[in-house]
Amino acid sequence: MTQSIQPVIAGPIFNQDSTDFFYCRTPEQMSAPEVHAYIDRLARAGIGTYVSCGNAMKANFATEVWECEWSGYDPAGPDDQPVLRHLPPASVALTRNRLDSVKRLADQGVDYHREVLARCRHHGIGAWMSVRMNDVHGCMDDDNPLLSRFFVEQRAARKLRAMHRDRFWMDRALDWERPEVQEHYFKLVCELLNRYDLDGLELDWMRFVVHFRPGRELEGGKVITAWMRRVKTECAKAAARLGHPVRLGARVPTRPETARRLGLDGVAWAKEGLIDLLVAAPFWATADFDVPVAEWQRLLAGTAVHFTVSVEVRYQPAPEGPAQMISPALLSGLAATIRHGGADSVYLFNIFPTGHGLEGQWGADNYDAVIRALRDPATVAARERVHAITYHDVRAPGEPNGNALPATDLKWDQPSPGGFAFRVQTGPKPEAGRACVLTVEWAAPAPEATAVRTHVNGRELKLIATDKGVWRYAVPTALLEDEAQVVEIETPGKDTVVRLELQIAAKG
Repeated sequence: MTQSIQPVIAGPIFNQDSTDFFYCRTPEQMSAPEVHAYIDRLARAGIGTYVSCGNAMKANFATEVWECEWSGYDPAGPDDQPVLRHLPPASVALTRNRLDSVKRLADQGVDYHREVLARCRHHGIGAWMSVRMNDVHGCMDDDNPLLSRFFVEQRAARKLRAMHRDRFWMDRALDWERPEVQEHYFKLVCELLNRYDLDGLELDWMRFVVHFRPGRELEGGKVITAWMRRVKTECAKAAARLGHPVRLGARVPTRPETARRLGLDGVAWAKEGLIDLLVAAPFWATADFDVPVAEWQRLLAGTAVHFTVSVEVRYQPAPEGPAQMISPALLSGLAATIRHGGADSVYLFNIFPTGHGLEGQWGADNYDAVIRALRDPATVAARERVHAITYHDVRAPGEPNGNALPATDLKWDQPSPGGFAFRVQTGPKPEAGRACVLTVEWAAPAPEATAVRTHVNGRELKLIATDKGVWRYAVPTALLEDEAQVVEIETPGKDTVVRLELQIAAKG
């Protein structure tokens, strides 16, 4: 299969889990104008392509082939009705508000997705939909408003991914080798392509990322590829009906080989012409500050695929360590590396204009400024940016851990000298005169400052501040290189670094 149409996909790309809209509004606010206002808000911020998510285990619209999100829920019933009784008490009211809101809008005859797609067209924004291919939110509960009958039946028949273990949510993912699972999702895909006027359909294989029994991933990948060929055919049918291209996209893990080992071979799909959009994405735990964009670009050479990197809302330097919501400077730093590496755009996941704790540190004006900057590599690189060390939060079964932090100097003599060596992806080298500061945070107790030597690209740095285990160094811009910096730290003992960031001031 060959590609005859060069995809026209504009960034930044914004993926919207519609629960954001319904969580943040009351049932009384539900109306078509309220939906339009949400899209108007994002259009002002500069979003280029909008991706509207249509499902978790249930569909969030009045579907004819699946269950609706409010199936099994009684708005007039008590808080201990079956689909609510297993929720934590603190989340019952919020869940009821969401279900009441989504049902109220549907009862008015307003189709949320039809309204958002039409409003995107009004603003000239790309109008896409997303299908979560294996969402298992709530799967460890006996009952939950998120659970579908299909999932409950598969669970009862012990047909889920890893029932030999059955201790963790990943164990309870659907098994995509089963024909009934493939047909279950194919029905929804066909409904979306026939129901809506959309520019593209994204298959979100990152929700949730495991789809096969352990050890069956490579064989399972053949199943997914064959299934995607069927979807591509349906996209062509929709395009003929609508009179314009209907493109196909996919979200896969941030590392190409990890993606392949999980049965999600985005490179093969691109080379076969099955997809027009490929999104390299972390799962959820943290934004990934070390996506191998150059490697992706080499592998995708010769295809017409729009390649983008997904940014998550959480920033977590180390597994199980402290986490926070991503800041404007962190997002700008990560976006600068993504665009400098050659990605066609930046993709935003869970980074909503309200909610997720962003309001305090962002603010409406700052949010808009950051989003607009993502459209141009030079503009985002000129902003204040912070480049950090995080980790890959997705591994194929059996792959080794890939976290650089926490890092403890074990005083090994192989394969390199004692101490730490970090490679920090930083994108374009900053212009002379922009202040640069390296921040190093130590696990307690921190070493004696006079006994530590810290270098960037082979030149020793001057320590300018220490505060409760957080040290800061001045970094002359003349020391910095394009793309990445090597930070080396030598300590007197077996000391542990838990956070490392390089901050570059805004261009004057």
